[in-house]
Amino acid sequence: MTEATAQRARPAGDPLRRALELLGDQWTLLILQSLFLRFRRYEELRLRLGISPTALSGRLRAMVDAGMLVRTPYRDTRRTRHEYRLTERGLELWPLLISIWAWEREWVEGRRAVLPTLIHLDCELATSAPLGCASCERRVDARDIRARRLDDTGVVEATATKRFRRKDAESLAGDPLMFFPDTMELLGDRWSTGLVVSALLGARHFSEFERELGIGPSVLSARLSRLVDVGVLRTGIAKTRTDAHDYRLTAKGLAFFPALAFIAEWSRGFEIPGQTPDITLDHVDCGNRLTPILLCDHCWRPLLRNRVRFGGPAQLPAPEVRE
Repeated sequence: MTEATAQRARPAGDPLRRALELLGDQWTLLILQSLFLRFRRYEELRLRLGISPTALSGRLRAMVDAGMLVRTPYRDTRRTRHEYRLTERGLELWPLLISIWAWEREWVEGRRAVLPTLIHLDCELATSAPLGCASCERRVDARDIRARRLDDTGVVEATATKRFRRKDAESLAGDPLMFFPDTMELLGDRWSTGLVVSALLGARHFSEFERELGIGPSVLSARLSRLVDVGVLRTGIAKTRTDAHDYRLTAKGLAFFPALAFIAEWSRGFEIPGQTPDITLDHVDCGNRLTPILLCDHCWRPLLRNRVRFGGPAQLPAPEVRE
C-alpha cells in the first residue's frame, strides 16, 4: 500500500483502532462494569478491583478523555473529592458488557454455573440476550452479515493493547463477574483481535493474515495456535501451494461476533464529519446497515438497560440508568 493510499484508507482518527485500544483492556472493561454496578468513587474502584493506583488513574484518565466518564465533585467529612459517572457515551457500552457475559456463559467451560442470569423485566424470564438488527428487530448472527472493509488492501491494523498480567487475572478469578478468561484471549491482545476481525472478513490462510496484519511469522504462528487451542479457530488442509493449512472460525469464534459488532458501532462516535467507517456491516436479509441491538429470546422485544436485572445469589442491581 502506498502512503497516499494508506491515508485514504485510514482517515484521521482511526475510529475502530481507537475503540479497540480503549476496550481491548481487561482493567478498562472491569472499571466500566463496576461503574454500571454503581461503584463510582476512586477508593471503591481500587478496593473492589485490587488495582494499583497508577493503573486505575491511567485508565480513568483515558476514559474521561474519550468522553466515557465525567468527574463529579462530592464533599466528604474533610474535603471535596471526585467520583466518576458514566456519560451517555459510556452508557452506550452496556450492550458490549452483556454480549461478553452471554458469550462467556455459553461458550466457556464452567462459566454457566457461576455467572448470574439476566432477567428481562418485561416478560420476567431469563434471557440469553441474542444479537438483533435494529432495522427489522430480528435475530442475527455472523452468518447473516456482509462485512465490507474500507478498502481491499487490508483489514484494520492490530492495535497496541496491553496484556493483562497473569497474577492480576488470578487475583480476580474468585469473582465470576470480574474474570473474563477467554474474552481476554480475543480482546486483550492486539494480534488476536486483528486475527479474529480478519477471519470474520474472510481471511483463511497464513499468508493472508501475514499480509493483512503485517505480523511476523513466528508471532502469527503462536497467535493462531493459541486461538485454535481455545476453540476459536479450527484448521483444515489448504488448497493452495503456499499454505499448508487454512484457518476458519468455529461456532465459538463466530459467536463472539456480537461483541465486535457493538465495538464497531460504538467506534463510529470517534468519526470526524464525512469520514467513512473502517468496516461496514450489512444485514443481508433486510438490506440495511446493521445497527446492533440486544433482544429477549422469549418475547423478542429489544432489551433496554432499565428493563433488565441480573439474577442469582447476589441479586445484582440493574445496570446504571441515566439519572
